[in-house]
Amino acid sequence: MNDWSHVRRVTVIMPTWIGDVCMATPALKTLRAALPDDAHVTAAVRHGMKPLLRGHPAVDDLVTIDPRGVMGPWRAGRVLASTRPEVILVLPGSFRTALAARLAGRCRRIGYAQEGRGWLLSDAVKPQSRTPPVSTVDWYCGLVGSGSPDLPELIVTEEDRQAATSVMMEQPLPYVLLVPGANREDKRWPTERFAAVANALYERRGWTAVIAGSPAERSLTAAVADGCDGPTIDLAERGGTLGALKAIATGAEVAISNDTGPRHVAIAVGTPVISLFGPTDHRWTLLEHAMERRLLAAPFLPDELMADRCGADCCIDRITVGDVLQIIDGWKEAGSSILSTEP
Repeated sequence: MNDWSHVRRVTVIMPTWIGDVCMATPALKTLRAALPDDAHVTAAVRHGMKPLLRGHPAVDDLVTIDPRGVMGPWRAGRVLASTRPEVILVLPGSFRTALAARLAGRCRRIGYAQEGRGWLLSDAVKPQSRTPPVSTVDWYCGLVGSGSPDLPELIVTEEDRQAATSVMMEQPLPYVLLVPGANREDKRWPTERFAAVANALYERRGWTAVIAGSPAERSLTAAVADGCDGPTIDLAERGGTLGALKAIATGAEVAISNDTGPRHVAIAVGTPVISLFGPTDHRWTLLEHAMERRLLAAPFLPDELMADRCGADCCIDRITVGDVLQIIDGWKEAGSSILSTEP
């Protein structure tokens, strides 16, 4: 176990994906608690990710790095060196991030010994087996030390609220946040089902549909909006930052999301979430005690099997509109506790 009690400056290389950055925040909190009170923590993030961690109490400073390309590790190493670290904590598992840490100069470099990069790390930690899947939250916290990880946490700042206001404009209340995107097509619940849920919630409760997505997902968010009978706000069309998304997620009655980044953002700001899982195993991103209900395409898959390897049995369109509405109806009747109960 690492002794952090005498370390004064730590730079943490954060993961690439939005969801992984959120799931790394418990590791940041664990690290902060282990350091002296006057220690300084810098988080190194990819371009565009700064708003996600803005205001987080475990982070004193944010820098941007990009290890991609032939010169990427060298440029990233220079940025890392400028933070004057005693220790660089390498959360991603890639070779390039470990190389960037090595090029930052003489300091301790802590990370998992994988991808043939152990020789680049001064403290190469042997990774535990991930069969069966190990939660990513636990995986990152394992590099810092022991203890029971907290839930992911993001902070909504006044700057985030102003960014949300500029995107939302009319500030509809109440609203449901819909997230139809994902990095793979087989992880995406059909857009017509998102629209059907939105229509039912508008008819029953008067909820506006706020549809989240990246600029690359505009065709998906537009398809959902086109299928809605009630008012909609398409965030991909209007633009906005991750900071705005934090504030918008906070105001939602509930978020309905595929297994993708905004799901984790909503959980990290305390919004009730219904998460839809097809051929990705929910145990990779298991978040104990979160205000979340997970709907699995194959809920009775034996524990020794992983959904990732059972695509034919884990088709996401096995999840029905009725499944989602039943959870919301039960939640509204029984209170938010239903969303924090395991399915």
